Amino acid sequence: SGRINMAKRKLYSFILSVVIPYIGIFSGIYLFKYSEKLVFGFPILYFWIFLWFFLTSLCLSLAWFFFDKADEVTTVKEQ
Repeated sequence: SGRINMAKRKLYSFILSVVIPYIGIFSGIYLFKYSEKLVFGFPILYFWIFLWFFLTSLCLSLAWFFFDKADEVTTVKEQ
């Protein structure tokens, strides 16, 4: 049960930290590639990609907090 639980946590961590930002960035490129709308004076595509710098950092932080933090605590206790 422990190994299955750990495998699920690693999968969820991967999805949150890699898959979601990947989909977010490339879906924006697909959706906004021909758009001429501006957000704060920037083309919406540039704004979208710049926004995902921060959202990716948030996703990485959440993945560590919810799924990987327990692994680090366990490793420190074992030493």
